[in-house]
Amino acid sequence: MLRQVVPEGPLAVGRPISVISSYFLRFLKARFYLDTMDALREPLNVSVDGDSNTPSPTQSPSRGLTLSWHKLSVWVKKKDEEKSTWFTKRTTDTRILSKVCGISEPGSIMAILGPSGAGKTTLLATVSQRLKGDVKGDILVNGKQISKELMLRVSGFVPQKDLCLESLTVWEHLQFMAKMKMDRNTKTAARNQRILALLSELGIVDCKNKRISILSGGERKRLSVAVQLLTDPALLFCDEPTTGLDSYSAMSVVEQLRRLAGNGKSIICTIHQPASGLLDMFDSVYLLVAGGRMALYSSTSEALNYFNRMGIVCPPTYNLAEFLVSQLAIEDDAASIKRVNNIVSSYKKSDEFSALKKRLENEIINGQFTIMNEPSDKYDSICQPSSEFDRFIAMNPPSQSVQLRWLTWRSFLDMYRNPQVHLIRLLLYLFLALLISIPYVGLEVDQEGIQNLQGFLYLTIVETIFTYTYSVTHTFPAEIPILLREVDNGLYTPAAYYISKMITLLPRSLTEPLIFSIITFTIPGLIGGFIGYLRFSIPVTAAAITATAYGCLISAYFESISSASMISVPFEQICLLFCGIYMALSDVPFHFKWVKYISIFYYGLEAISILQWTQITDIPCSDKKGAPCITSGEGVLENYGYDKNHFALDMLGLGLMYIVCHSLGYLAFWRRSKQQAAY
Repeated sequence: MLRQVVPEGPLAVGRPISVISSYFLRFLKARFYLDTMDALREPLNVSVDGDSNTPSPTQSPSRGLTLSWHKLSVWVKKKDEEKSTWFTKRTTDTRILSKVCGISEPGSIMAILGPSGAGKTTLLATVSQRLKGDVKGDILVNGKQISKELMLRVSGFVPQKDLCLESLTVWEHLQFMAKMKMDRNTKTAARNQRILALLSELGIVDCKNKRISILSGGERKRLSVAVQLLTDPALLFCDEPTTGLDSYSAMSVVEQLRRLAGNGKSIICTIHQPASGLLDMFDSVYLLVAGGRMALYSSTSEALNYFNRMGIVCPPTYNLAEFLVSQLAIEDDAASIKRVNNIVSSYKKSDEFSALKKRLENEIINGQFTIMNEPSDKYDSICQPSSEFDRFIAMNPPSQSVQLRWLTWRSFLDMYRNPQVHLIRLLLYLFLALLISIPYVGLEVDQEGIQNLQGFLYLTIVETIFTYTYSVTHTFPAEIPILLREVDNGLYTPAAYYISKMITLLPRSLTEPLIFSIITFTIPGLIGGFIGYLRFSIPVTAAAITATAYGCLISAYFESISSASMISVPFEQICLLFCGIYMALSDVPFHFKWVKYISIFYYGLEAISILQWTQITDIPCSDKKGAPCITSGEGVLENYGYDKNHFALDMLGLGLMYIVCHSLGYLAFWRRSKQQAAY
């Protein structure tokens, strides 16, 4: 007969009973959770799909989800500073976790404690399948393997620091997250009601219209929790939810988590420097030591007794959590190393560890028993009972177009909320227009004026390209942490994000060059009138748009501005050399003629030169004896190596460079999105 251990408390070991009896007890326990939830969470009785006759999304599944991990070891790659060089990066595999195991059941809240570097956050990210690394061991839900995609749906992860656009209000941030996380068929009214209910339950409804930047630490933590509860996950992981909070705020946050656990969720938290009495609010405690080794897993009430039996007694005036962590820390002395090693080895031989192993064995047996006794058509791809995962599997993520629309909305809203940044950039750009235009007031087109006019056109294009390139270069490095986390959580695809940035950058690069061109066209007194101004602004605007694509390419490929400068600056100098101002393109050696075709400066300068010089048909010769004489604008173009028929080709070249830069930028951006998110 199959037998299992049924716990009477978070870690207590009860008497063996039959598997059928255990299911009956779980059924009664689940019914108790549902009844309690109906009494406590009446405001949250909102359907995910908008049907008010269906159960509330906050109701737990009939059994709930039990998470267990078995002999879990994790290695991550770290840079080897000694072997790495400027050209090559050497890495070594560092072991973070060492054969740890544990279990978290519905209705319980667990605290993971340990000194710094013990692997607390790594454990949390690993069991939630949000860690990219070499993982060995099994992570089971209700005794069966679970894919990362499904884990992202059934669980929520509250990071230690919530990375988001702080210019948004609480309501706007939750609206965006709800659209990305909830089922695409959820009606707007149901989504808004869901958000309001969460704000009310978590006590931050008064902050609805506040910007995230002015929220207190406790309010931001609750907002992070609210984001993860939008889809009512059965598993909730919280990385140091009390860090940076005062004791009252910390108690308040944990109390909210306890209420959520009481509704049938399984909650695991890492805790760093908990306040006095905070540990008592957790059902179980999980202790780690340096090297990612287990030191204890027991109920909170039994942890102190366990250490007392080992002869490690907590003084009456000590905070229990701080005392436990102090005993697990390794100092620069042999005594602390011996003490910690003794704690680890003693736990491996303890009754608590034996009880844990039996519970883990039962989880595997229960998963096998379910497969043998249920019809095969009730299982999804991971052989889980469909009733446990129906609402998660049935959730349809937003389409690419919806992702793009909401990402664009968020980017434009962030720009609107930070007008001073864009205003300063515009004023600097217009100031540059004045600087390069004023010296050319009263510009005359004669033999001496040929160089003056061509130099002015060069400055117009070059300053535009540099301005827009380096204003965009800071875009992705500043937002990459947000991107890594949100893409890793499956909120949207890298393509939707990148295209939204392309769209966001277009209005500025379309409108600002028109204002810039008014100054640079009017002050020197260029010919052509209003039509001439419009013609003049075309290559300037095209150069600005292409420069934004080049800036995106640079920022997507390099993690820091300093690294980008080491590559981009020499490349830009070469492109400037072959743009036609420093060297006549007709005199360029054959094996270097191709260089101009990869130069934004060449296409922009040739296009604007064609539009200006083709309007000038007569240039008077100089009175100086022996001075060269170019009598027409076409002659000037030939002198610099330009072709009057190449304007369309120049526009095509800028368009192709825009496409190529964005394509290469997206590939680099996609590659970076596969990196480990910062948790």
